[in-house]
Amino acid sequence: MMPAPERIVLVGLSGAGKSTVGPLVCAQLDAVGEHDWGFVDLDAEIEAKAGRTIPEIFARQGEAAFRKLERAVSREVAASGRIVVATGAGWIELREAVEEMLHRSTSVYLRVSPEVASARISAQGGGRPMVAGADPAEKLRELLARRESLYLQSQHTVSVDSMPPADVAAYIVALATGRARN
Repeated sequence: MMPAPERIVLVGLSGAGKSTVGPLVCAQLDAVGEHDWGFVDLDAEIEAKAGRTIPEIFARQGEAAFRKLERAVSREVAASGRIVVATGAGWIELREAVEEMLHRSTSVYLRVSPEVASARISAQGGGRPMVAGADPAEKLRELLARRESLYLQSQHTVSVDSMPPADVAAYIVALATGRARN
């Protein structure tokens, strides 16, 4: 068994389950003897730093201000070790932030279909500025077309449409610790 990396970075569309799976990965790492892992949800960190929700940031300051804040928070998190990071869906387009974060990290693309992602977002009450509107699934298809080549640069891809979060987490732990069969 190889030692776990310094960071495990989860990427993918909104609704892929990054924020759900991340804490489960930490718990399962602990269960296999990889102790002291923390979890950071970049979007939650951005909201805490800004003192407002992401939809409020987008509405009051615009996407450019949000991305600037996202880069700053990402830089802070990249300095941490033994951490599982749930990135925002658009974070993957911030090349400098991606390079900083992925150094000595295991990156995992949680691949979800736009239809499943849309249903999950709807079940959570929406609130995702990049997919707000009459047809969230169509917006997710457009975002996926733009971002998937970047997501696919991750070291690993896990299709999550029909996989329960605990199973996704177990697979990620196996990947990160060298126990998975690819």
